[in-house]
Amino acid sequence: MKNLNGFSLLELLIVLLIIGMAAAVVIPKISGGQVTLLNAQAREAMAALKYARRLAIVEGKEQSVTFYEGKNTSDKKSAKSGQWVSRGASVQWGGELQENDKMVHKITFFPEGGSSGGKLILKHFEHQVQININPLTGRIKLEADD
Repeated sequence: MKNLNGFSLLELLIVLLIIGMAAAVVIPKISGGQVTLLNAQAREAMAALKYARRLAIVEGKEQSVTFYEGKNTSDKKSAKSGQWVSRGASVQWGGELQENDKMVHKITFFPEGGSSGGKLILKHFEHQVQININPLTGRIKLEADD
């Protein structure tokens, strides 16, 4: 009897099937990471806005949140209270200011409950979310574009 070395066709097909199933599970999770990062940044921005709104009403004085467009994760470490720095997402808003060659967006909340209002758009690759701030009530609403 001869000693045969190698794999049978059935063994090769089973290995290819396992690799295909693993790829089907892993590939969507990798591309979904962009959306996950954007959603996390949107939640952070919403939290900063809600905190400033509550603080303005409770303390009875204006509170502002300043949005900086950061280019990487090291920019986040320099953020102070009342500031929000993106981690790679671009930030768009109508009231753009220039400060140290960075795009700056400032939203102010008033003690009466109102705000300077506006529409803040966060984009990361082809995905975007929009945060609407009502100027009369100061209410904050998040809308995600799929």
